[in-house]
Amino acid sequence: MATTQRTGIKKHIAVYAALLLITGLQFLVGYRKIEGGQMVVRMLTFGVIEGILIVLFMMNLSSEKRNFFKFVAYFMLFVLAAMNWIWTDSFRLLLFRITNTGPS
Repeated sequence: MATTQRTGIKKHIAVYAALLLITGLQFLVGYRKIEGGQMVVRMLTFGVIEGILIVLFMMNLSSEKRNFFKFVAYFMLFVLAAMNWIWTDSFRLLLFRITNTGPS
């Protein structure tokens, strides 16, 4: 029991150290003179890696059944797609408000 607890703690400490390292890299990239598109790609890459580490290890999704993992992944993709559809409409409405035009 003590060995499984130690390996679990070591795993969590390694994930925590990786998250700290990625956060430090994000801080460094944020203060460099980088073109906007390159910064977006780098920050999104760091964000996706951080999100995967948090979901798999801090939320213990890696030890769940494969079907539950698939459900969470599909549900997340559905939510992101639904948010994308809503955002495009809100940008259209914002453009109408700024330009004082309405839908034709």
